[in-house]
Amino acid sequence: MIARILRKGLKFSIFTGRNFHSARKYVKEINVDFPMVFQNGALIMKPFSGEILRISPLKEEVARKIINVARKRNIFFILFTSFFEVRDMVIERRYKGPFEDYLAANSWRLILSDDVLKYVRDSVAEVALIGKEEGILEVVRDVEREHLGEFTGVKNTVRDGEVFYEFFGPDSTKAKALEFLLEHFGTTLDRVAFIGDSYNDLSLMEIVGIPIAMGNSPEDVKNKAKFVTLSNDEAGVAYAIDKILKGEWG
Repeated sequence: MIARILRKGLKFSIFTGRNFHSARKYVKEINVDFPMVFQNGALIMKPFSGEILRISPLKEEVARKIINVARKRNIFFILFTSFFEVRDMVIERRYKGPFEDYLAANSWRLILSDDVLKYVRDSVAEVALIGKEEGILEVVRDVEREHLGEFTGVKNTVRDGEVFYEFFGPDSTKAKALEFLLEHFGTTLDRVAFIGDSYNDLSLMEIVGIPIAMGNSPEDVKNKAKFVTLSNDEAGVAYAIDKILKGEWG
């Protein structure tokens, strides 16, 4: 379906919360060097040539503040040291809860340290918190008192009463990444279709001409969509692209 889009002269991109290495095996399967958005918009690059189009790291002092406040509130945190290092996730203790499968799937990236702050440099890729939303939002408010405008907070996924919340550099949203690519490709919002499945996709679904939700999306995401496609286990992206190319959705 991607090949069909490109043969028609249309533009295409992938927006993912994953980092470059986590997404690499899927990128290799696509095998086309177009601009892709990683880590929620903090990094835009062409993955085969390695050309970086936009990058927004999190400053050292902001990362340290987030980690110190999370420690005091006993909220689980993950430091993502770099956009490009293979072992980039640093934790201070093992996590137990609804996101255990995420940590297990990324065990090849994990470093267990007695002090995460030893891995903080001039800048880092991100810091993530996992826990009750009200506690995490208190961390956000505390960090904002000193660093308002110096980071982007993103509520990613909710599971069994816990939230996976991410802190990136300034203007690191999928909406800002799309704004950049609109200029790069020379097109406008009303001519964009976007397919999303989670809370970090809402900022895009609210502004594009054709917002599409995956069939496995939360209801809050489906409610923002003009169309709902099949689930991720039913080739929902391919189904939606086929509908667009046939002129049935648009």
